[in-house]
Amino acid sequence: MFGILTAVVHFLAFSSLAYSGSVPEGGSCSTDNYHVDSTTKKFITDCDDKTFCSGSVNGTCTLKKCRRDEFPFGYNLGDSLAPLCSPGSFCPDDGSGCQPLLDAGKKCDLNRDEQCKQPPNWDKLASYLNSNGSLCLESVCRYVPLHLPSNTLIFDRGRYANATLGQRCILDNTTYIDPGPNGKQISRTIFRDNCRTPALFCDQTYLQCLPAKPLGFPCFRDQECLTFNCDEEICVEPPETPLRVNPWQTAVTTVCILLAMSATCTTLVLVHKRQKMVHYRELREYYHEQLRLVSVSLRR
Repeated sequence: MFGILTAVVHFLAFSSLAYSGSVPEGGSCSTDNYHVDSTTKKFITDCDDKTFCSGSVNGTCTLKKCRRDEFPFGYNLGDSLAPLCSPGSFCPDDGSGCQPLLDAGKKCDLNRDEQCKQPPNWDKLASYLNSNGSLCLESVCRYVPLHLPSNTLIFDRGRYANATLGQRCILDNTTYIDPGPNGKQISRTIFRDNCRTPALFCDQTYLQCLPAKPLGFPCFRDQECLTFNCDEEICVEPPETPLRVNPWQTAVTTVCILLAMSATCTTLVLVHKRQKMVHYRELREYYHEQLRLVSVSLRR
């Protein structure tokens, strides 16, 4: 009986350890436990941040063979880091080793656009909303379509530019929930689509590519605006936009500065004259007093 209880305790302890992703190098694990956290969308494994699981059956936590970030999480000062992948390859979320870029239609990790192979005309499709013209939507590699007729074949593997203006599009939304201050949860939903950005966006109601809206137009999401910034349901300038000064503002500012300088100089001149006049009066009174005293002395 005691042996059974001990085994149960050990099993529960190991389960808790594995669930928290803290199994160190050499510990037991299984790739069957790979999953994405439902709130933070973080990739969760049995192993700690420095290791990955070698298999689904009798797996072992092994040191990672690659890393995605320049400064990965979970390492201490002086620890040996896994190498970065060379161009043309990527490091998967589990860090099991560099892999060739994926063709369109292949499965990719959540929002990992850089895992997808770029199309031949990537320089015409690339924007800050994708990776060299490629997208990972709904965990599938997809190309950003060109503005060409719907029957025009532009990609190998038989992919068509069929999500142009007014045509159907794919809308991928991911909600991130994070515990904020005082334990209050903060949620944010990120929308991504395969329309040509930033000129088009995928309408959430009709799932069609529509023209992005200029400044001052009503909006519901950042993607609807050419500036990619929707504030209080109005398309506005992004926060990093430099302040633009109108010519009339420059003229008014210049005139105000000149008037202020003139007023300052005039005030200083008047104050100086007043002080000079006061000093002159004091000297005159002094001389008059001296002359009066001399006159009195001579009379005696």
